[in-house]
Amino acid sequence: MSSIYRSSDLDVSADTAWDFIERYTRSEVHVFSLCRAERQEGEYRVVTLADGREIWERNVSVDPVHRRATYTVRGLNGAEHHQAEMRVEVDHRERARLIWVTDYLPHEIAEQRAASYDALFAELVAAVNSHGCGGDHCPRRER
Repeated sequence: MSSIYRSSDLDVSADTAWDFIERYTRSEVHVFSLCRAERQEGEYRVVTLADGREIWERNVSVDPVHRRATYTVRGLNGAEHHQAEMRVEVDHRERARLIWVTDYLPHEIAEQRAASYDALFAELVAAVNSHGCGGDHCPRRER
């Protein structure tokens, strides 16, 4: 199995970041520009793309103790297997870090899709960083 790893330090606390990720799993926040809408259907987060197609993301685990959410999408991008994890960690300096790992089978899909995850992850980080501060112009924390 091949994986796509993305991670970034955040400008918000780990609790604020986790609040955003947990709301994401319940379709309460909007993140990606290629998505038109999100809604919840049981354990699925149903995403409507700009072209009207729907992607059904099944929540596998939403773990507030470990600040970790996993989900899977059957057949995403023609995959035999897809699973992704969004995790918030705290480093030794008490700063929050967001990690997003996406696993694909066959391996080639991860290699083909990796570049597209750069833009998606940038949008995710920006959305998390603006969560809880009331807008797009949140003050950046000193590093």
